[in-house]
Amino acid sequence: MSRRITDELDLLTAADADRLADGSRSFLPVHLGTRDVPIGALLDLVHKEDALLPPRSGHLGNWEDIALGRSGPMDFNTAICGQGHGYPLIYGFTRTETDTADAGGDGVYLPGSLVEQGRRRPLPLFTWDGRGFAPRDRSRPLFCPLVRTEEQGEPTPLVDVHLRRMRAITGYRFELEASSLVAHDATVTAMLTVLLERAATRDNARRAFADLISHAVRLDGEVARCELRPDGRGYRLDGHHYGSAGELAEAALLPFRALTDPARFFERISDLPPVLPVVSHLLTGVLTAMFGTHYPDGPAVPADDPFITHLHWGARSMAGCPPRRGGYFTSRAAVRGMRSISECLAGEFTEASPLCVVLLPAPVFMLCPASTDPGDAEPMAALFRATAAARPGEEYDAALTWLGAHRDGLSDYLCGRFREGSGIPYGGVPREPAVPVEPEGFRDLTFRQASAIVAAFEEAGACG
Repeated sequence: MSRRITDELDLLTAADADRLADGSRSFLPVHLGTRDVPIGALLDLVHKEDALLPPRSGHLGNWEDIALGRSGPMDFNTAICGQGHGYPLIYGFTRTETDTADAGGDGVYLPGSLVEQGRRRPLPLFTWDGRGFAPRDRSRPLFCPLVRTEEQGEPTPLVDVHLRRMRAITGYRFELEASSLVAHDATVTAMLTVLLERAATRDNARRAFADLISHAVRLDGEVARCELRPDGRGYRLDGHHYGSAGELAEAALLPFRALTDPARFFERISDLPPVLPVVSHLLTGVLTAMFGTHYPDGPAVPADDPFITHLHWGARSMAGCPPRRGGYFTSRAAVRGMRSISECLAGEFTEASPLCVVLLPAPVFMLCPASTDPGDAEPMAALFRATAAARPGEEYDAALTWLGAHRDGLSDYLCGRFREGSGIPYGGVPREPAVPVEPEGFRDLTFRQASAIVAAFEEAGACG
């Protein structure tokens, strides 16, 4: 099936497919935002293939207005998950938002609050202080898996509050990214042990460690970039000594367990190490692909597949909008790190099949207007026609020129999706529920053309 998918979409050269199939290449990334694959061809394939359902890696937080199609830039989640093109695979290692924008935290999904009817209600936040759970202010972001709040006066894990609300949304299938790793905990521990031991022997061990363990979190919820280095026969993580690679690998599963079983985690928090490792985006991405999150109800690799083709919907930071921004997925550092991880695992574990990760840029669905703004459909169809008529490589310029002449014909809501740093609106004036509308010609656009239009919206200042 994996080879059939890459062949049908013409994603790989014959040589690259053969190298993945024979194991001489263990990792290959493909960004559809740089390819001339029609959007409709990809969507048809997803709905045709049995059990295939690409994950959309959204964050823990407020999804109610997303499901109602009135979440501004987050409406691409509505188009993907609400219409069965993918499902929300929830990344939980986010941080609560702070009172000031420059202090960090997740200002997009707002996990430290509840957003209801367009209004944000900050939740009380508590974290461990060594003796009990102490109230915290919003001067600094807090690591969500280690935060408690209150629900009807009772202490409740913040994770539970959001997951309960999310899973009550009709028509959406929410899964935790952490669950796929905890379900394979023995394999993950063994893999991370080998990776850590191998990293310690590298010439640039610091960089190799950062590709595996990107942050450290203290039990009070403070999380930051970390220093990890060999220390005798063990490892030292921000001042705390772990006796072996295996011990450190087991500790790295604890933040995942805080997401999948927060009650149990908090019961034993007084017995945990004071500093816990946080697994990197890169390693999590490789492992969840290998464990088949693109087949949530089926095997990761059917018996006749020589390699895994992992389809994954990535949002604005991950996918960017080529040619203006490539996103972190295709950065040299990310590709180098994921390739190094895959090569090491493929050489040591039978579970680690060669991996082709196909990034599907979710921001292309920002081009689909809300049904509550019907006047946007025809102008957007005209924009698509102008872009499709441009010479190859000139689509971005064509879209930018069109926006310069016709911006006033588009709604503020549509253009507002592209504002830098924007997230779920909470200005107190909720919009009516809506569904995304695909303008004429949307599915005929290639992902490269559609990404160029998204880039033009960003560059044109069409939202200013």
